[in-house]
Formats: sequence, C-alpha cells, structure tokens
Amino acid sequence: MFIFLDESFRKNLRTGNRFGALCGIAVSDESVRSLQAGVYAARRPYHENVLKPEHELRGKELLGKATFKCIEKKGYSYQFNLVEELLGFARTSGFAALGIVCFDPAFHTFACADEDSLDKTFQHLFRRIDRYAKRQHPGELVKLVFDDRDPATNRNNAKAITNYLVKSPVGRRYDSILSYPLFAVSQGHNYGLQLADVVTTVIAMRFQGNPHIDPLWRVVQRMFYRFQDGERKWTSLKVLRPPAKENTSCGLGPITG
Repeated sequence: MFIFLDESFRKNLRTGNRFGALCGIAVSDESVRSLQAGVYAARRPYHENVLKPEHELRGKELLGKATFKCIEKKGYSYQFNLVEELLGFARTSGFAALGIVCFDPAFHTFACADEDSLDKTFQHLFRRIDRYAKRQHPGELVKLVFDDRDPATNRNNAKAITNYLVKSPVGRRYDSILSYPLFAVSQGHNYGLQLADVVTTVIAMRFQGNPHIDPLWRVVQRMFYRFQDGERKWTSLKVLRPPAKENTSCGLGPITG
C-alpha cells in the first residue's frame, strides 16, 4: 500500500493562529495504476479550460480566491468542478483520507529537529496508518511517499522516521510501515502526490475556517476511516491542539480521535 502525503500551512481566519496539515491518501498496491489512469481521465476534459496536459494539479491554485469569485459571479467554476471530479473519483475508488492537523506552534511545521526523537505529529500519524493498514489491507507493506521539501528537512525527517520505526519500542510495533520513507516530486505526472495535495488543501481550508469549502469537505469527510477500539472511537484524521488556553476549535466537532 502507498500513502501519499503533502503539507499545507495556513492561518485560522477567526483566531489568526497558524497551523499545519500533513495529510494525504492511502492507495492499495493493486490500485496504483488505476489511480494514475483515473486522475488523468478526470482532468483531461479540463485541459483547455483549466490547465495544460503537462501542468501539475495544485490545490491552492484550483481552490484560490479567483475560483470562488468566479462562482459568485457566474455560478460555477471549472477549477471547482475539477476538484469535485477528482474527489469523487478518489472516494468511489475506496482511497482513504488520513493525516494530522496541528495547531501546536511547537510542532506544526512537520520538521523534525532531532533525528533521535520523532515529533509527536508523526507519531500520531503513524499510529493511525498502522491501525488502518492492519485492518483494511493486512499483509500489505505501507510505503510512505512524502512530497519533496528542502534537502535538510527531508534528511532530518527521514533519519527521525527510520530511527523511530527501527529503534523505538513503540515504533517497532508499527511493522506494517516500511521504515525507509520515500520522497518524490509532485510535478510532472505524479498523480498520487497531486491528489494528496488536493485532499490536503480541502482539509486545511476547512480548519482555516473558509466558508466556501463545505461541499468539498463533506466528500473528504466520507473518505476518513473510522473504527472503535473498546470504548474509544478513532478516525484517520488527528487534530493536535495547543494548550487549552488557546481556543482553536473552529466549531468543527469531535474529529479528534
């Protein structure tokens, strides 16, 4: 199984608090080829109106201010429609959405400072990935594919992730996850990372408090994996909040398992 992951960094419109979203999609080994073909089929009718065949799908461009101004003026937007098509394909294909949204200023950049100590953002994320994989795709090895950042961040995160999954007693339990993360560029035709970018943008805009994102958010919500462990309910999206004195709930309800 492949987990394609991307980041989005924003400020909540109501509180001004900064946060980061590290989210993406889970795709089974047998579905990777159909992902490539399905994303191309969804975007192909928009090549003349929205983007060129060689152009990258970028959530912040497809769902920028111009898109919503166009909807307000004309009642529709090709960019918005394309995102609907992409998310519809992802949901009907059974791809799961997962990730972490972090409001804690100490950890919201998803950049590990210590190669021997994995940030708790990644720990929460890997816990959910491992549980999802073992329940839904038993026997498949999870390959983590991160969108490329700067070399120093890639190197530090890779070392911290590998050390955690190999050396840590807790990390060793997550034996469904390949201990060597992969880094790739989303440009060109890496449609796994591009689709992860779109999903991450929708999640980030929801926690930003953007009033226009609700129709797309409802689609992504249905892609979250939910299960119960004893009396505790879990979801594949973790929200990591700052100390209680800072209120960043955004009125989003109990998506905090």
